[in-house]
Amino acid sequence: MVRPPLAMVLVAAADRRLLPALALTPQLAGYERRAVHIAIDPAESTRLGRDWMSLALDGLPLHIEEPTAPTIPLIVRDLVRRELAERPAVTVIVPEMDLGRWWQPLLHRGMGRAVAWELDGIEGATTVVLPMRVDLVRALRR
Repeated sequence: MVRPPLAMVLVAAADRRLLPALALTPQLAGYERRAVHIAIDPAESTRLGRDWMSLALDGLPLHIEEPTAPTIPLIVRDLVRRELAERPAVTVIVPEMDLGRWWQPLLHRGMGRAVAWELDGIEGATTVVLPMRVDLVRALRR
């Protein structure tokens, strides 16, 4: 049996980087949705699990995955390939902080691009990098 397409939000921590992803995932009609955390640090994974339960994000269940490769992009590639064996499509959503600084792409935007690079050429796999503009959040609070 073929399962529905999957929208997978990569999660490092329960912070404001998730806001754009939380707004996007309900719009993906027909997709199964889940948050995925790679358990590189067991203490951090435990903390995230507790934080996630306290947020009660029922529409986006958290899945904690054990590392299967030496880097997060390679782990995500393995996970996507595993899911594509049972699904027609997997969309990986990578939330990122956007500090609104000219130097930020050089220092802080590597993960989304690295994941996209690893998934390039895998049929059925798509990567979406969602920036969260920190300067806009500050402006809205005023």
